[in-house]
Amino acid sequence: MFHFGKVTCVCCGGRVPRREARRAQDATGACVCAACYAAWDRSGRRCVACGIPVRGIQDVGLFVDRKGLGHADCGSARVLRA
Repeated sequence: MFHFGKVTCVCCGGRVPRREARRAQDATGACVCAACYAAWDRSGRRCVACGIPVRGIQDVGLFVDRKGLGHADCGSARVLRA
């Protein structure tokens, strides 16, 4: 009925509880759900901008316009840790 405390995932468009999503560090309040993040992690962590995998301590970023994840240095908003 009411959707208080829920956010919309940028990647899949699903509504998930705020605690099950990771938020991007920007003013838009964009989020990615845990399921989409886990699927991206399992599929090799490839950046949607450059195609190179995100490795080690590199910051993960959320591309709102491309609806995907990748390097924060490729022009995306950094994803905050859960």
